[in-house]
Amino acid sequence: MPPRRKPTKPAPSSAAPPPPPPPATYETGVQDRSHNRYLDQQNAQRFRDVLTRYEAKEYTKGLDEVQLILDQYPEHGESLCMKGMFLCCLDRKAEGYELVKRGVKNDMGSHIVWHVYALCLRADKNFEEALKCYKKACEIEKDSLNLLNDLSTLTVHLRHYHDYVGVRLQILRSQPRLRRNWIALAVAQFLAHQYPSACQTLAYYESMLREVPEGDVEFGEVLLFHAKVLEEAGEYERCIEFLSEKSAQIVDRTAYSVQRARLLLKLGRTESALWAWEVLLEENPESNEYIKATVQAQGGDCDATDSTAREHAVTLLDALSTKYPRSLSIPRLALTLCLSSHPSFRTRTSAYLLSALSKGVPSLFADVKALYTADEEGREKARIVGEVVEGFRRSLEEKGAVVTDEIGDDGTADSPSTYLWTLYFLASHYSQLCQPSLALSTLSIALSHTPSLPELHTLRARILKRAGDAVGAAQAMEDARKLDGQDRFLNCKAAKYRIRNGETEEAEKVAGLFTRKDAPSPFEDLVEMQCLWFVQEEGDAYATKEDWARALRRYHQILDIFQEVEEDQYDFHAYCMRKYTLNAYVEMLRFEDKLRDHPRFASAAKSAIEIYCRMHDSPSSFSVPRLPNGSITNGLTGDEAEEKKKREEEEEKARKEEEAEAEEKARKEAEEKEAAAAGAGGKKDKKQGKGKKPAEKPATEKSAKKEPAKEEEAAVVLNVYQDKDPLGVEHITLALKGPLEQALRFLRPLERVRAKDAETWRLKAEVEVRRGKLLSAAQALRTAYSLDASAPSLLPTLIRLAQNAGSATPEPAAVASALSSTLAALFGGSDVPLAQFVDAQLQKYPSNAEWLLQAAEAKRLLGAEHQDGAKELVLQLVKNDELNPTIKQLSRGLAFFGSNSAPSADFDAFRSAAAQKYPLARAFKTAEELQAMNAKLAQESSEVSGEEEA
Repeated sequence: MPPRRKPTKPAPSSAAPPPPPPPATYETGVQDRSHNRYLDQQNAQRFRDVLTRYEAKEYTKGLDEVQLILDQYPEHGESLCMKGMFLCCLDRKAEGYELVKRGVKNDMGSHIVWHVYALCLRADKNFEEALKCYKKACEIEKDSLNLLNDLSTLTVHLRHYHDYVGVRLQILRSQPRLRRNWIALAVAQFLAHQYPSACQTLAYYESMLREVPEGDVEFGEVLLFHAKVLEEAGEYERCIEFLSEKSAQIVDRTAYSVQRARLLLKLGRTESALWAWEVLLEENPESNEYIKATVQAQGGDCDATDSTAREHAVTLLDALSTKYPRSLSIPRLALTLCLSSHPSFRTRTSAYLLSALSKGVPSLFADVKALYTADEEGREKARIVGEVVEGFRRSLEEKGAVVTDEIGDDGTADSPSTYLWTLYFLASHYSQLCQPSLALSTLSIALSHTPSLPELHTLRARILKRAGDAVGAAQAMEDARKLDGQDRFLNCKAAKYRIRNGETEEAEKVAGLFTRKDAPSPFEDLVEMQCLWFVQEEGDAYATKEDWARALRRYHQILDIFQEVEEDQYDFHAYCMRKYTLNAYVEMLRFEDKLRDHPRFASAAKSAIEIYCRMHDSPSSFSVPRLPNGSITNGLTGDEAEEKKKREEEEEKARKEEEAEAEEKARKEAEEKEAAAAGAGGKKDKKQGKGKKPAEKPATEKSAKKEPAKEEEAAVVLNVYQDKDPLGVEHITLALKGPLEQALRFLRPLERVRAKDAETWRLKAEVEVRRGKLLSAAQALRTAYSLDASAPSLLPTLIRLAQNAGSATPEPAAVASALSSTLAALFGGSDVPLAQFVDAQLQKYPSNAEWLLQAAEAKRLLGAEHQDGAKELVLQLVKNDELNPTIKQLSRGLAFFGSNSAPSADFDAFRSAAAQKYPLARAFKTAEELQAMNAKLAQESSEVSGEEEA
């Protein structure tokens, strides 16, 4: 709340009689009646009551009282600000901000008006402007702890760490006896990288404390934070000494042991470090961090790429595996490091896989899938894994047990479930190798063995999805969901696969089985729960259907979710200082700094930027979504929307009138009863005996007690998320006015958190070219090439930049010179035609399908005379067997030749060739083939339903 003013100091006593007192004011000492801060005694008291009303969150009553002041002093700045703040709290923000600004203008020397303005801005998450207002208020009222505490929270929230140090130091000087002020100053100095000062502050704080109880968690956290400061300052030796000295007082023994072991390793004390890490490994032999550190302490390196170093690390891991036989992480790490050419790799693989298969571990393939890398080593490992598991399968089918040269035959039969999970693993293996037919045939054996196992149906859905059959995948996942309706995982998977099949409404119904029943809709509840995957999947689905309005709406909802997560940290700045969770607090700040590096945000941002660029290039292909009757309102016709608006306005007006009448009536009744009680109080007291019931409280008092509950209930209702733009009308309308400005909202966060990703700078170049800032675009492309010169997506962007540079209006000499030199560097100093440059770049990567597609796109940008050349390049996707294009790449290639609505001979030829490569992909099927697939799917679904009923 706004701080109360300090009373003016009394005049010093003297021999002469004191002068008559000045007119009473609101504790300001302002005697000039024409001053906008002047209030008489009655209104000064009323203003103090207004502040009390704000503290009690009685906004309506406070608004009435402050209006009484303004009736007499209409230009009183502080009252204007308070009225504006009450209006903002009552969701009348436009009117409220107007009054607050007017109040600030009328009394700019009052810290209250600046504080009120800051509170309004802070409530609306406008932290930058709120910080300016707090600074202005603190310049006027330098010693207000209320202001300083709010200012410190804002400075750290906005990462102004050096200012944060100054504010915390000022607070400490005002309250040196408060312990958390010392801690907050040390944290501020640490965040500002003032490590010596932070250590000095913490040391002084620790020396001040007397008789710290044993096992005090808060003090232990402070000591661990002190050690963290020393470690990040690079004072490893001093940090180890500090930990040894304070060991008995640190409660979190795991954190203490890990930090000490890490420091010993950094200092090269390998014997001590090895002992320390082995102690930790004894407690948790599944921790990869502990395993790698233990190997490193023995002279090995689990991240090595050299074959000799990898073999040495495997030898050390074998010793650890003997010491910790129950650990699964140690042999799994050895599988990664062991070379496929080493004789022991097959033996290791056999032992590791058989152990998991005999236990029925469904996630086994997800565990070993990381071995299937794209290089030659990964392909060889995948081949060996397949051979080993195929050997298990043959042995189980022939002998009922796994018998191999490595394991031998002990005469014991394996469980039938081992055979089932072996088939499950093999189907996953073949699907990963892009062999869907073999994967489905293997899985069909498992389904005939145990048709009621949900994992088999989820795997079938995954295989069909990778094979390009989204409809069959959605149906298979739905079959899995029906086998266990209480499984949230299966429910989410079924919803996701429906979205990818374009069934967004059905997906929301499926997801709604696990959402709140009182939510406005399942989707709105999912957004409120910040369910990123669902929002992004819907956005991608709408983009695929070219429903740009809803797609942009979903991507902006993702943007809002991340903004909300960032803003939610505000309350933790003060909370963590009170609870002394200092290390967790620092990690939270660092996590928030990299928040938008999340893959979901990056994917949504990229999709949104590409849509906005497309909108800028071809705005005529984008339109505001309309209903069949021509209305562009969200779910209502034009007449219905107008009637609804009028009805809401009338209801709001009637509600306000009823509230005003009820408050006025209650006030009059209370005044009458108070007057009656004052007049007859003595008589009633005498008449009322001990056995009599006390007089009932006035109805107004009862209703007043009920009001907070009603207000609280109303607040809960108002906090429920409601999507006010379900069709994306507002977003598409705003985007059409300035698509590139909207694209920048997604691009700027990527520049901060993904500065080492070439794709970020490519997107920046695409936006800057369209904004006419060619030099900025060229510099962005140069950065992208420096990060990844082999990225194929950079080629079309470079061609677009060169075309725009040739046709742009003349730039100033300095800009033109810089642009020319940058372009020369991007083109390698060559001055060949753009088409020849594209061909030269493609020759560097002749067997890369993505490079071929991007080269075709670059040629298409060059004009009509190069269209045939672009199509010829795309045809190589189906002619060249070495390319191995994906379904998505072939679908993009098919778009070069037209669409199903306007097919051509080249289109049909390309589609037929693509269908031979991916026989299950629906994107390459004719209408008759799709009809046959749907009929077959319906038959299979009915068979599954019959088996479930049986």
